[in-house]
Amino acid sequence: MSSLLPYLLLLDPWFIAPFRWLPSAMEGYFLGTVILALQCIILGDLSATAVAYLNRDYLRKIQEKMDRNHNLSELALIQGDKESYKAINRQALDAFGYSFSMGGAIFCVSIWPMPFLLAWMNLRFAEAPLELPFHVPFIGPSVHYFASFLLLYIAVRIVYSLVMTRFSWYSDLKARILAKNQETFV
Repeated sequence: MSSLLPYLLLLDPWFIAPFRWLPSAMEGYFLGTVILALQCIILGDLSATAVAYLNRDYLRKIQEKMDRNHNLSELALIQGDKESYKAINRQALDAFGYSFSMGGAIFCVSIWPMPFLLAWMNLRFAEAPLELPFHVPFIGPSVHYFASFLLLYIAVRIVYSLVMTRFSWYSDLKARILAKNQETFV
């Protein structure tokens, strides 16, 4: 943590600014946390998109292998060749496993900014839990910064996904990264 501290202190004025935009401490905390979560999501989304772009050939190869094996296994099933179906389906499951793992890796890339932001929030809010105006069962009258950030992050991420998919340029960009023909980016 000590090696990260100078960088967190350098970014501190940028990070703390949204927390001071509103006069109420609670409203400022919520606004600041939402804005930081949005910045975290945007940076993560850009990173994940870049990683998917850099690995697009491998992702396409896996997808084509899954599609080909799926079609072959259906053909074997229609023809009643159970042994061929099992063998081909096993290969399709291997390709699916690679695809699933790659999807998990890309998701991990999309959340890489979060630990750094949480480290900064620990510097600022570790000793100041958020006092709630009501008592929450199993939690109590206050919430630690981690829980409040995580809940707001999830909410902002859902809203971000719903909003961004409505923009055609964003949807087109995401679709073009995994497009079948590579001429799209030339």
